[in-house]
Amino acid sequence: MIKSKQLLFLIQLNVKRNFRDFKYVCLIILLPTIFYIIYSEIFPKNANIDGTSWVEYSLISLISFGIMGNAINLLGTRVASEKKDNWYNYLKVSPIKTSYYLISHLFTYLLISILFTILMFVIAYFWNGVHIELTKVFYVTLALNIGSFVFLFLALIIGQLGSIAQSVGTIVYLILSFLGGLWMPVAAMPSNMQGFAKTLPSYNYAKLGWDIVAGNQISWASVLTLIIYSFVFLVVFLYLSKREKKY
Repeated sequence: MIKSKQLLFLIQLNVKRNFRDFKYVCLIILLPTIFYIIYSEIFPKNANIDGTSWVEYSLISLISFGIMGNAINLLGTRVASEKKDNWYNYLKVSPIKTSYYLISHLFTYLLISILFTILMFVIAYFWNGVHIELTKVFYVTLALNIGSFVFLFLALIIGQLGSIAQSVGTIVYLILSFLGGLWMPVAAMPSNMQGFAKTLPSYNYAKLGWDIVAGNQISWASVLTLIIYSFVFLVVFLYLSKREKKY
């Protein structure tokens, strides 16, 4: 019971700390929200994009954009900052277990991502009159939050970069978003870019949500692609961590 209280306290502390960070709130919550409101007006709202209306397609795109940013910036930047401040060395001599602290980071990330996803659906409903079945909302929330673990593994690699982690994380985040079709439909890209876009984790990640909203079966090719990327990112992170310990 005491352990669970300690974990809940750490989660509560992390949530408060993140929402006190103005840059974090702007980048992860306000930016995707504003982008959705603007982007949903670019094309006719009922324009068909891969079996979904534009307002639904752009909604999933911007939800993916926000969650991906949360993963890369929250975990990657935080890990780099805490390593720089020798925070993990302090934890070793504190009554707080390092494992609890890391788990609290994960739960905080998931909690914020889930709340953000629900917020976006609510905004889409009131702003654009988007009516999506509750079962689809549930499956989209589940798929995009589980699928986002690929970006958590990427964030761990970025967290190894020290003082440049935040800059690199932001650049990687924006490039993946643009090239992966989160800012514009892949179908609207030049033909030579479309094939490349479909190999990126950002495209295959968002495709999980696009397929669910369109009423299609989830693409197992996209699932396999995300698993492969996750494995590669994890192996690279473990290699870098092992190398760091040697030096």
